[in-house]
Amino acid sequence: MTPQMEDESTIQKNIADKLIAALKTGGFVLYAQKILPLAGGDQPFQEVLVRFREEEEKLLPPGTFFPMLQEYRLLPYVDRWVVSRLTPGSPLPANGVNLSEDTLREPKFADFVAKNIQTAKLPEGFFTFELGWDTALLQAEQLKNIRAQLAPLGCRFTFAGFDGSEGSFSFLKVLKPDFVKLTYGIVKDVDRGLAACEKVEVINEKCHAMGIKTIAEFVESHEVLDQLRLIEVDFAQGLIIGGPQKLA
Repeated sequence: MTPQMEDESTIQKNIADKLIAALKTGGFVLYAQKILPLAGGDQPFQEVLVRFREEEEKLLPPGTFFPMLQEYRLLPYVDRWVVSRLTPGSPLPANGVNLSEDTLREPKFADFVAKNIQTAKLPEGFFTFELGWDTALLQAEQLKNIRAQLAPLGCRFTFAGFDGSEGSFSFLKVLKPDFVKLTYGIVKDVDRGLAACEKVEVINEKCHAMGIKTIAEFVESHEVLDQLRLIEVDFAQGLIIGGPQKLA
């Protein structure tokens, strides 16, 4: 190993050790971003986001250490930490928690969540577990198992990054998430052109026919928000509604 490679390896190991220590000593910080219902009947909820405290102190971009957490298989520990940190005293009664692919493969994660719900006496719907669309596709069997264990306890599931492409609805029929998040690419122009508006409307109707509610992500203008209401998309999330706020 060359001196340069050795230095890089040492630096990476030091960062990994720091991340492991942070999991034990409160070195991570929770933020949340509101998800707003666009029609009557639904309650607002929030997506919970994790930041490394050192990112905040040094003004580093959010997620700077995420690849390192992934590389060292630490994300399941982070996901458990998030679940354990959310209590009935949280600002909103429903919380979207992102799950990593490694967490889905972790056989005891569902048991951990179930015990947490029972011990803390968390209400139904307190947790909504969010997965990327690609992760849901790749880990379909593990996802079915986790859903079978946690749905009876009131946990809900969201697939993010849904674009309504050909064939995607057959997958939704099999796994039946409670929500899908529509990608920025199909939402951003709904106020500018009929074709974009009709595309979102068709996707929205197909989801509703399966009992799945829709969330538009990255909503950044009142014009887009108004159009989403007309199309009857269920929820919206984005800077026009509110950016991530630190949880106490």
